[in-house]
Parts: sequence; structure tokens; C-alpha cells
Amino acid sequence: MRRATIGVVLLAMLTTPLFAQGRGGPRQDTPEEAQKKKEAEALDQQYKSTLKRMKQDDATAVRNDPWANMRTPADGKR
Repeated sequence: MRRATIGVVLLAMLTTPLFAQGRGGPRQDTPEEAQKKKEAEALDQQYKSTLKRMKQDDATAVRNDPWANMRTPADGKR
């Protein structure tokens, strides 16, 4: 019986730090943190809209080959 009691006490001592970390409740952001979050969201929206525009531009863009007149016609000979 004594070994079981010691085992239970040791197990309780090992699990105590696990419960200690979750005791604060929800943490509220400071005004600086809230401002940083808003700026990060705005920056992310700008990035996504830029990517969206780039994809649209790539679909309609005409590809230009600046070396087209410098190459010889493809004869199949090399």
C-alpha cells in the first residue's frame, strides 16, 4: 500500500506543471498588439490582391521574344 501511495504522489507531482500553464484565462491584447495585428492583416490583403492582379495580367499578357529576329529559322539541322 505504501508503494502505491508513493507512486500516486509522484505522479501528481509530475503532472502539476502541466496544469499550471493553463490557469491564466484568456489574455487580452494590448493596444500595440492590436494595432500590429491590424497592420499585418492589411498588408496581407494588399499582398493577396497584388498576387491576384498578377495572375490576371499573366493570363492576358502577350509574350514578347526580343531575340526572335536574331535566331535562324529552325531547319532541324544542327
